[in-house]
Amino acid sequence: MDTLPTPFIFGFVFIFGLIIGSFLDVVVTRFNTGASINGRSRCLSCGHTLSWYELVPLLSYLILRGSCRSCKSHIPLRLLLVELTTASLFLWSVAVFGVTLFQIVLLPLLSILIAITLYDMKHMIIPHAFVYGLLVVAAVYLLWTYAMTGTYSFVLFHGIAAVLCSGFFGSLWLVSKGKWIGLGDAKLAFALGLFLSPLEAFSMVVFSFWIGAAVSCLLLLLWKIGAGGQRYLPFLRIPLTMKSEVPFAPFLIAAFLTVFIAEASVLTLLRNIYAF
Repeated sequence: MDTLPTPFIFGFVFIFGLIIGSFLDVVVTRFNTGASINGRSRCLSCGHTLSWYELVPLLSYLILRGSCRSCKSHIPLRLLLVELTTASLFLWSVAVFGVTLFQIVLLPLLSILIAITLYDMKHMIIPHAFVYGLLVVAAVYLLWTYAMTGTYSFVLFHGIAAVLCSGFFGSLWLVSKGKWIGLGDAKLAFALGLFLSPLEAFSMVVFSFWIGAAVSCLLLLLWKIGAGGQRYLPFLRIPLTMKSEVPFAPFLIAAFLTVFIAEASVLTLLRNIYAF
């Protein structure tokens, strides 16, 4: 039975989102580095082992004013942004879908997507392990929907959507020999396509290029404002030049969320624009 969110529930979800966001930042930072995800957190500058009160999501960053208590070195703003983004997306999910068992699918889905976005922005690659986790969540989603509807057609259409999405991006990778898009993006598109119908998948693909174009134009504007000199993206300290590579996974994921949670449609949008 659905439960309407209350202020207490929203507060709990927000705090839970902050905790998960902090954990995701640890996973992304330590993944494939040989460091244990379960190990104690340390300052990246002086190696100071952080106490529990230095690890409270959001509050510790604000109280310490974004600096290490021991050496006063700067704590990346990324941590604060990841915590707030995760908490905000969790709140969005609960506001749209309510407090239901379906959140068992949605919250892990959002968590993995945030991890993929962070890792791709930082390393320009999508780890297979993250995509495999996404496929597991997709399988649970399809089984859940089949149990609710009792029909195979839903699973079939979503499988077709996944193949079409993956085939499209895979073709771009093949034709460009990896210059336009990475093979990891095609694998990610397959996993995301499993959550969508063919028409929704079409909207996701179109929105991903629209979002990518908008962000690229913004980056170009920032480069122009900087008089062609090297600047940095403050989120991850990525050098910003005219030849900078821009990861595509964040655009694809943003488009997916726009379609899957916000239920936006390219065809409906164009129809409304034409009618206006």
